[in-house]
Amino acid sequence: MSDEDGVEPQPIERVLGGLAIPNLPEGTTPIGFLGFIKLREADGGVGWSLRTTSGLDDEEVLGLLVGYVHHATVEAANSWDDTDPTK
Repeated sequence: MSDEDGVEPQPIERVLGGLAIPNLPEGTTPIGFLGFIKLREADGGVGWSLRTTSGLDDEEVLGLLVGYVHHATVEAANSWDDTDPTK
């Protein structure tokens, strides 16, 4: 099976090289992956790429993204200092 670019999928560690992520919780088994990868492009610029493993449908990915955006929004709002400096 090849991806949308016609390239054969590779093991994640081969694509991401030396990048590391935290371990998964003990007793769990990974069955899918969705990741945003920050890239240094050939021209020196910065870009982003999205990669998923087969078996994740668009509805599942959308639900995950919407949930994460909500979580990140709440975390950011909770970290803002909302004191009024004019008081």
